[in-house]
Amino acid sequence: MLTHLTLINFALADHLAIDIEQGFNVLTGETGAGKSLLLDALSACLGERTDTHYVRFGHDKADVTAIFSYQTQSPEAEWLKNHELDDESGEIHLRRVIFATGRSKAWINGRPSSLSELKEIGRLLVQLYSQHSQQQLLEPPYPKHWLDRYSNFYQPAQAVREAYSTWQKDIRQHQAALDAQATRQQRIETLALQLEELEEITQIDYKEIEQEFDRLSHHEHIMQDCSYSLNALDEAEQNTTQDISTIIRRLESHAGRSEQLSEIYNSLINAQSEIEDATANLRQFIDRQSFNPERVEELNAQLEIFHRLARKYRTQPEQLKQDYQTWQTELEQLHQLEDPETLAEQVALSQQDFLAKARHLDEIRRAAALPLAKKLTEQVKQLALPEAYFEFKFEPLEQATAEGFSFIQLLFTANKGIPAQPLARVASGGELSRIALVMQVMNAEKTESEVLVFDEIDVGISGGTAEMVGRLLADLAQHVQILCITHQAQVAAQSDQHLLAKKRQTDPASSTIINLTEEQRIDELARMTGGVEINDTTLQHAKQLRQLKFQYH
Repeated sequence: MLTHLTLINFALADHLAIDIEQGFNVLTGETGAGKSLLLDALSACLGERTDTHYVRFGHDKADVTAIFSYQTQSPEAEWLKNHELDDESGEIHLRRVIFATGRSKAWINGRPSSLSELKEIGRLLVQLYSQHSQQQLLEPPYPKHWLDRYSNFYQPAQAVREAYSTWQKDIRQHQAALDAQATRQQRIETLALQLEELEEITQIDYKEIEQEFDRLSHHEHIMQDCSYSLNALDEAEQNTTQDISTIIRRLESHAGRSEQLSEIYNSLINAQSEIEDATANLRQFIDRQSFNPERVEELNAQLEIFHRLARKYRTQPEQLKQDYQTWQTELEQLHQLEDPETLAEQVALSQQDFLAKARHLDEIRRAAALPLAKKLTEQVKQLALPEAYFEFKFEPLEQATAEGFSFIQLLFTANKGIPAQPLARVASGGELSRIALVMQVMNAEKTESEVLVFDEIDVGISGGTAEMVGRLLADLAQHVQILCITHQAQVAAQSDQHLLAKKRQTDPASSTIINLTEEQRIDELARMTGGVEINDTTLQHAKQLRQLKFQYH
């Protein structure tokens, strides 16, 4: 849920820190007092479009931060984990800095982030509703998703999507088999010839024979240099081994007199051991060498085969063995390639499975649509829409998709005798806000977001209707956190926390938001119902409105 908002040089706020409580929160205030501050700041933190008028006059930037708490098993927790942004605090810090130049920067839990990332996490955390922002309600897929979510059709809908994906995959495999069939036999013959030609040399290690050929080709020079080296090391009258032994004997008696001489002495002892080992190995190497002209010819012939085949297949000699293995794998796959007729049967089976599941989904959706539309109609009628009427319209698609057989629209009319039409075409802003409210109340326990924000959804209503809106919001707040900007005392009276926006006559002008005590709430409710003059009658009425809150909850 949303726990805190900080606004620094944001619009009319110079430095404002607001704690938000769980449950039903309202924000009230006179026109122009700055009620939109909170909503605009929250929208900025959720990645919405901003402009320079959000930067307070006389400053170069505005800085807003929203802090949310979240559950470890929630969608937002999974999102944070996938983006390596989770921490042990159990909080999400969304920060947005807006510069007077028009640029902006964003951070999520202290790490610089893009606006698209802000929007992604924002959609999981908050749903915003106002007279002018009913985008989710108007998106074409929304009626279908709302119907499925309310009716708990997630699993059959997911089964249809998976069955459709399997069917399309089988179609692609069948087509690939048909395409491959034409060239399959020719490719098999080609690969068989190539493998036969390379089979013999794959038993030979190119690097080894290349090295052996090089050694035999330089046999005479190698033996001359090795003999000279052995003579210098050990067999000459004055050799290296004797010289090092003499040096070691001379230094041995002095090694204890100097730490540095001791290190030198030990290094020479180690060098003497290494030279003795090298000398023994060199003598062994010389003894084992022999020159075989026939072996040289054999190696030369093998190398010529490697180079000829490498030129033929346009590769390197040492790569031929790898090419052989690749061609062998391809040949095995071609032999194992399924018969197109068998794949065609699989396509038919997967299509039947998809159609059966899609038909079932369409049937249960149609069965659930009528009572759901009726319930929605009954709920909306209470909100100053006495002639409201809803129905779901199922339009068959030309071709079934992963979403099913039908395109589902939500039709609406607010006037008796007028046929229902698509919601987006006929509903006004105020009607959309109230419809959205009712739909969220109906789905309260299943909503994906933990914070719902309603901006003046009560415009155009009063009296008992406003009271009903307040009750609906209070009911909804039993499951999610509500933040509502309202002009109606009947709505504000039902809240758990009451925030008041006030304008201060500073230079330049500024606004603040304060958390009202119970006594202050009564005064504000009296102002909302009675205007500037507050008397005993308006105060008594305000107290009665508050009593209704405790009477119904």
